[in-house]
Amino acid sequence: KYAMGMEHANLVSAIIPGVMGQTGMETVEIVKGVVEETSPDLVKRMLDEGHIVGNHSYHHPDMSQMDKEAFTKELGELETLYEQTFGQPMQKFYRPPQGKYSANNLQIASDLGYKTFFWSLAYVDWEQDNQPTHEEAFNKLLKRVHPGAIVLLHNTSKTNGEILDELLTKWEEMGYSFRSLTQLPGVENN
Repeated sequence: KYAMGMEHANLVSAIIPGVMGQTGMETVEIVKGVVEETSPDLVKRMLDEGHIVGNHSYHHPDMSQMDKEAFTKELGELETLYEQTFGQPMQKFYRPPQGKYSANNLQIASDLGYKTFFWSLAYVDWEQDNQPTHEEAFNKLLKRVHPGAIVLLHNTSKTNGEILDELLTKWEEMGYSFRSLTQLPGVENN
């Protein structure tokens, strides 16, 4: 399965969950506050297609140096918006913005009931004005895939939207299959 970063709602953001939904794959869509504020219909679509929507913080700050109060507020504001918008609690999956963390805030996240996860395969796909070519993306993603990979693909990437279906097919041809993060040892779908 895939963990995707929802940075901005745009055409690519609408394409990627749809491709994943057509394949029957469950993704974990990690959203921040601006996405829920500006594109609740897109987040609703993700939920309707069976994807997990996780917490990427409300404002996308470096959370590694935050104290418990600030950290809790940052995750809590997004949880509250989610619950007010969709009438259900947000599932407790958390990916730290920029991958920055400290042992202290990993413990705080755990105390709040979150399962924190990181990626094991990513590439520079988030720069809007410097998108990789299809060839560059395939070169990196096909060579770096490995058993148990947690793949981070940003929905803001035009390239990702254009290659996703072919990429998934190529990975399957290489013998890979796709599973949910909820199937990792010690992770329940809460």
